[in-house]
Amino acid sequence: MSTVKWTKEIDHWIKERCPIREHGYTQIQHIVDELNATFHTDFGINAFKTNCYSKGVKIGAYNSANYHRGETHHRHNPIGSLQVKKGYVQIKIAEPNQWMQYQRYVWEQNHPGESAEGMVVIFMDGNSRNFDPSNLERVSRGELNVMARMGHTAAMSREEREICLLRARVAMAKVNLAGREKAYALSNKANYERKKNDPAEKAKRAAYAKQRFANIMADPVKHEAYLCKQREYRAKNRERLKAQAREYQRIRRQTKGRTV
Repeated sequence: MSTVKWTKEIDHWIKERCPIREHGYTQIQHIVDELNATFHTDFGINAFKTNCYSKGVKIGAYNSANYHRGETHHRHNPIGSLQVKKGYVQIKIAEPNQWMQYQRYVWEQNHPGESAEGMVVIFMDGNSRNFDPSNLERVSRGELNVMARMGHTAAMSREEREICLLRARVAMAKVNLAGREKAYALSNKANYERKKNDPAEKAKRAAYAKQRFANIMADPVKHEAYLCKQREYRAKNRERLKAQAREYQRIRRQTKGRTV
């Protein structure tokens, strides 16, 4: 198939068939295919549209500007149609163009009288294409946030996700019973103690402190500022530091005496 430029003969042929809806074409691709077959060309849709625009030819394809109110668009999706958007399957539930995540639709169909509005329906096995009712679980956004803080990931197994969800629901129950502020304070304290005693966190803090001190020692200005802060701290807390030193020496002498 040889490639040729747009000719007056091609332009005349196109004008005779536009607007394409009035000549039986439902898609631009159909007229482009017929054009290429007739003139032995290999034009694409973009080239066809660009040429028509430059020549002032109205293509007349289906769009919101040229089909009449009440007329069904050729690409119209009826109620019950499925589509994939952002990796999740959606189902059309009403006109015009009202869609719902399919996992929520399946869950609500299997729980009459209950709604998942404002909540999230998750896949317990992590497979977003497994719509078996036993694999779907309704959770609140608060529970989902707690699960995320507990390390919930899409790579978890079903058993790990069930345990994580149970722990999140227990934590949310504590929040509701103890009060939000007190529960958050207890949660923050528990997280602090966990990180404080975690060997990995200790090593991370030690590495950060070592690197920070090395950066200070390498910069004369920062080093001098560091020394000034040290002197100010010792001057301000001189008596307390002396008391700590005396207590340390006393405990050391007692320990040494018991050892002897």
